[in-house]
Amino acid sequence: MKNFIVLFFCVLLFACSDKPEVSIPDTVLSKEKMAEVLVDVHLMEAAINLTPYSPGQIASVGDTVPTTIDVLKKNNINKEQYDESFDFYTKNPKLLSEIYQLVLNDLSKMQAEVMNKK
Repeated sequence: MKNFIVLFFCVLLFACSDKPEVSIPDTVLSKEKMAEVLVDVHLMEAAINLTPYSPGQIASVGDTVPTTIDVLKKNNINKEQYDESFDFYTKNPKLLSEIYQLVLNDLSKMQAEVMNKK
């Protein structure tokens, strides 16, 4: 019985320990770069949502609405890099949370700059 109790506490101790830090593969965008890309993605989505055109008409608008291709080109990445990075970070919620903190900080700074210009 004593052995069982000792074993139970050892298992409990290891179960409660922090998970080892996840290493980011070389093929995945860094947290900072991913945050930059996501800022642009969210700004693009906001521009699309604020555009008074139906989704079918957006293609005919031309350069007035940014597209995913524009965001990828601006950040010098391709769709595969973005998809692989997005997939990796969504499977690692702690890292994704850190990235979104950077995204929120950047968007807040942008908002403050706009409000100061008014």
